[in-house]
Amino acid sequence: MALFMKQKKYINTNYLNCNITYLNTWHNYYNFIKFLYPSHILKSGWIVMMIRIIVCFLSLFLLFACQPKDKNRVTELIKTWDGKEILFPKKMNMVQVGDSIPQTLSWENYKILIYVDTNGCFTCKLHLMEWEDFMNELDSVPALFYFAPKSTEEVKDILKENLFYYPVYIDEKDSLNILNHFPKDERFHTFLLDRNNRVKAIGNPITNPQIKELYLKVITGDTLPKKQAAQTTVGYEITVCDLGEFTPKESREAVFSLKNTGTQPLLVADVVTSCGCATPRYDKKPVNPGETINIIVEMKIKEEGYFEKTISVYCNIPDSPVRFRIKGSVVHEKERTLR
Repeated sequence: MALFMKQKKYINTNYLNCNITYLNTWHNYYNFIKFLYPSHILKSGWIVMMIRIIVCFLSLFLLFACQPKDKNRVTELIKTWDGKEILFPKKMNMVQVGDSIPQTLSWENYKILIYVDTNGCFTCKLHLMEWEDFMNELDSVPALFYFAPKSTEEVKDILKENLFYYPVYIDEKDSLNILNHFPKDERFHTFLLDRNNRVKAIGNPITNPQIKELYLKVITGDTLPKKQAAQTTVGYEITVCDLGEFTPKESREAVFSLKNTGTQPLLVADVVTSCGCATPRYDKKPVNPGETINIIVEMKIKEEGYFEKTISVYCNIPDSPVRFRIKGSVVHEKERTLR
């Protein structure tokens, strides 16, 4: 029960973040409708009304999916995976940018297993740059990246484009998942393992700062409570940024401003995006009362269609995190030229 007791206080965080996990579901449905029907049909009033009605029902479904029943399900999931041994395929190739080398598992005290399947937007789920920063922070803890893509060449192209030089295991047959029967919930496809490949913590430290804190505490053996920063308040004018239309070859930037309206320095601990296609940058220095900090988010999206992504800013305010949304449409270059 060690894992369950440590992660019990983090369940509420996962519970509150479940809307982010399923946020893009109805947008994917909208893109599917656009694929099925020509643009002149979609301009019909009754078609638009039907889509809106369906979206409303789907939104209500997603809302109730995040109620206490989901919270209880997460609790049971953590109990199930507490101390469970992860089994690895006997034969697997490990790919680096431009090279393939035999599989060699690391036998350190701790290791992190990252499993990514092909469901949904594959590139959006990778968060490669964030993982690189986290691995540099951990230094001596190895990461085992297991990707189950549609093709090895797709992975190589993504690694080259992102200048990601860490080795990656290619699992086109999804053998790792078949052996272990991972949860369907993608929030729990990342595991902190001990020397014997038993689960010590579960959850994605890249998309959830509380899980990241848990990983660091388990790895370092840190059980002393850290001094909490004095809280302040913030103000902001916009919460949604519409980037309009752009092509897969282009990138766009969204800017969100936070003004420190309190009496204590504002400390931005982390900025988490719901997609690996969004790269945030901001000044790490404390923001004095009365001053403003800009959160700049660069969007690079290859998949065509409408998108809406969530940006969560974790800082020392009572209702942290502050959530912003970025929306827009990625269109084919020829389609944009015609317009």
